[in-house]
Amino acid sequence: MGIFFYEAGMIAGGIFLQFRQIGLYWAIGLIAGSLVSVFLSDNIMEKMCTLGGGKYRLSALPLSSLLGIISPLCMYGTIPIIAALGKRGLPQHLLASFMVSSILLNPNIFLFSFALGREIAFLRLFLSLLSGSLAGLLVMLFLPKKNLFLHERFAASDTKGKKAFFVDLLKAFRITFPYLLIGITLSSLFERYVPPDIIAGLFGQKQGLGVLFAASLSIPLYVCGGGTIPLLLSWMHAGMGWGDAMTFMLAGPALKINNLSAVKMILGKKNFALYITFCLAYAIICGLLMELFIYGFML
Repeated sequence: MGIFFYEAGMIAGGIFLQFRQIGLYWAIGLIAGSLVSVFLSDNIMEKMCTLGGGKYRLSALPLSSLLGIISPLCMYGTIPIIAALGKRGLPQHLLASFMVSSILLNPNIFLFSFALGREIAFLRLFLSLLSGSLAGLLVMLFLPKKNLFLHERFAASDTKGKKAFFVDLLKAFRITFPYLLIGITLSSLFERYVPPDIIAGLFGQKQGLGVLFAASLSIPLYVCGGGTIPLLLSWMHAGMGWGDAMTFMLAGPALKINNLSAVKMILGKKNFALYITFCLAYAIICGLLMELFIYGFML
C-alpha cells in the first residue's frame, strides 16, 4: 500500500511540474484565441471575400492560408464558414488554402507550441502556412474546374453575431483543459515508467524510420493539439528529433478522426482521398527534409 501511495505521489508531482512548465503557454493561447474569435471573426470573413476578387492570384494563397491560421475555430466551426464563402463565389483554390492551414494550426496551438521551443513554434507556423499555400496552388494548377466542395450540404453561416469574450474563453477552457490534463498525465506516466532508451530507439535512428513511425503514431494519439504538447515535450527530451516531432504535428491535426469526419462532409469521398494523400505526404516529406538538413548538414 505504501508503494502505491509513493508512486501516486510521484506521478502527481510530475503532473504538477509539467503544468507549471507549460500552463502559462496554454493560458496565453486560450486568451489570444478568444480575442480573435470574438473581435476579428467578421474581419477574417470579409478579408477572405476580398481575396476572392481575383486581383492577386498567387499572392492570395499565403494570405488565405494565414487567415485560416488566424481563425481560431475547430474544424466543425470552419466547415460552415467554408460553405458560406463558397456560396459567395470565393475560388476553390483559396478555400482549399484556408481549410488546410486552419486545420493544422490556430493562435491557441501556435502560442502553446512555444513550450516546445521558439524555433519549433515558428517552424510549425511556417510549415502550416506553406501547406495551405501549396494545397491551394495544386488545386489551381490541376483541379481548376473540379467541384471540390459540397456547399449545398450546409446552411449559410451567420458570422455577424458577437460572442462575449468571457463566454468564449470559458468554452475554450472547457474544451481544452480535459485534453491538456490527459496529455500531462500520460506524459507523467511516460516519464515515470517508459525508459528513455525506448524512445531513443524509435525516433533516434536518423534514417527516416522515425518520421514514418511519427506519422503513424499521430493518427490515433493526436486527439487535441494542446493535449499532445506535453507528450511531445517528453519525447523530445528522450531523443525524438525535430523531423519526427514536426511530422507528428503536421499529420496529427490533419488526420485525426474528428477532423476527418468533418472534412469528408464538405469534400465527398473522392476528394476526401486526395486530401488524405496530400496531408500525409506533406507531413512525411517535411519531416524527412528536416532530418536531412539537420543531420546531413548541421551535424
